[in-house]
Amino acid sequence: MDGSPPGKVAEVFLEGIRASSFAGREIPARQFIDGFGFFPAGELCYLSGPGGGGKTTIALQLAAAVAMPIAACPQTHWLGAPVGIRGPVLFVSCEDDEFECQRRLEAAAAAEAFDLHDLRDLRIYDLSARQEKALLVSPQRHRLVKTPILSALEEQIALIRPALVIIDNRAQAIDCDEIDRSLATRASNVFSHLGKLHDTTYLILTHPSLGGIATKTGSSGSTAWTNTGRSTIYMRRPDDADGEGNGGGIDDGRRVLVSQKANYGPTGRCVNLRWDCGVYRCTDLPPRPDADIGQQSKSERVFLKLMAVFEKRQIDVSANPNSPGSYAPNLFFNDAREGLPKRALEDAMKRLIDEGTIEVVIIAKGTTREKRVLKRAGGGDGAHS
Repeated sequence: MDGSPPGKVAEVFLEGIRASSFAGREIPARQFIDGFGFFPAGELCYLSGPGGGGKTTIALQLAAAVAMPIAACPQTHWLGAPVGIRGPVLFVSCEDDEFECQRRLEAAAAAEAFDLHDLRDLRIYDLSARQEKALLVSPQRHRLVKTPILSALEEQIALIRPALVIIDNRAQAIDCDEIDRSLATRASNVFSHLGKLHDTTYLILTHPSLGGIATKTGSSGSTAWTNTGRSTIYMRRPDDADGEGNGGGIDDGRRVLVSQKANYGPTGRCVNLRWDCGVYRCTDLPPRPDADIGQQSKSERVFLKLMAVFEKRQIDVSANPNSPGSYAPNLFFNDAREGLPKRALEDAMKRLIDEGTIEVVIIAKGTTREKRVLKRAGGGDGAHS
């Protein structure tokens, strides 16, 4: 798939990155499409679920929430959690036709009180009627090639630069032996490459095997599929909805999303859902009003402890959110944050500044090396801002 003439080895030049160049370099904050931290931005992710289980519906709900223009709705939500990234969305449908997608989006619009006229940045690509609809095919053992459909889709992606591309589903879009580890890796790498190239999240819907259903992992085929993707979420019925525990297995509309693999967050996270008025809604109870008692002092202690740790490492931290690579809550959140959310660390920093416990100090004032860093009050060198 590298385009080299048959029999000729392509010349490759590799240049390593010196780790020393990382010193002092700003690192962009990690971002997620959704508010649960399921789907990291710019990465390949999988959403698995049995046929008819609702994954297409929640995928379209996510598509609408991401594609809704900020001017029309400053903050959108998916399953009750705020969406983290907004922008154009491409929905590639290999099974449901455009009318079925319309039905589901109309139901979502009625349930969430938005106007379908605003979804001009959500594009549906209806491949359902095509006999040959695959994006990647394997004409021979261990060989994988792009189809004209994928080439045409790549042109659209390069032109639109969407925030999210959803492909429904893997079995239809990737025509290959799914237990072949090499093919699974190559196919996943195609979409991982496109994600990095255009800073686009790829969410591919999949069906679990009988073994994946029995083990409640949602897996199917080679483990290379999930190994190559950065996140795998399984949508299934809750444990107490199986068999006799639910009147002989009658579907009561409940579902659970389970994080089976998460490279950038904890696995095992569960979000409980229920079918309601044509959409799925989160049924998890919000935190109790008194749930944060004691958290304020804890977050301040953790913040000060991490400030001391980073000072010992000789890493300067900042109170400026426009400098994500040095912004203290970002760095602390990715370190030993002791279970605290980033918002708690931000609030702790603001309180500590207001109390005068820490302060913003200007280093090398008046020179090209001038910068503002956080220090304990009275303990920093330089000028106070």
